[in-house]
Amino acid sequence: MAAPKISAQQQRRIEVMLTKWAGKLTWEALATLVELEIGLKTTRQTLSSYAGIAACYKKRKAQLRGATPALYTKITASEVSLVARIEKLEAEIEVLTRNNAEQLRMIERMLANARSIPNLDLRELIQKRPEETLLPKPWKVK
Repeated sequence: MAAPKISAQQQRRIEVMLTKWAGKLTWEALATLVELEIGLKTTRQTLSSYAGIAACYKKRKAQLRGATPALYTKITASEVSLVARIEKLEAEIEVLTRNNAEQLRMIERMLANARSIPNLDLRELIQKRPEETLLPKPWKVK
């Protein structure tokens, strides 16, 4: 005997039952509840063949287990390597930012100390060096 088809209205009622479900969730328990509340005798195979019911069942089952969507999604090796690379780059950014701040503080301290030297023109301290004019600029594209 073929299992009866589930109408759209019955499917919504079953999804509402799943959303409100408390306690241990199994396909057999769901089929029993559907028979009691809706009066539709159905099987696990019939219920799981409807995409909406199957998705709602899977989501509710995960919620009852305490799993979040992030925990039960499939994670690939490339995603793991990307996460590791991102963490490495974030750590590198943190170190470079800290070094940059320390270097800026040192330059400010040197300028403050230079201001206290009498008869010293600070413009002379920032003039280009002869060796800088001979070297090609690394940031220019050829």
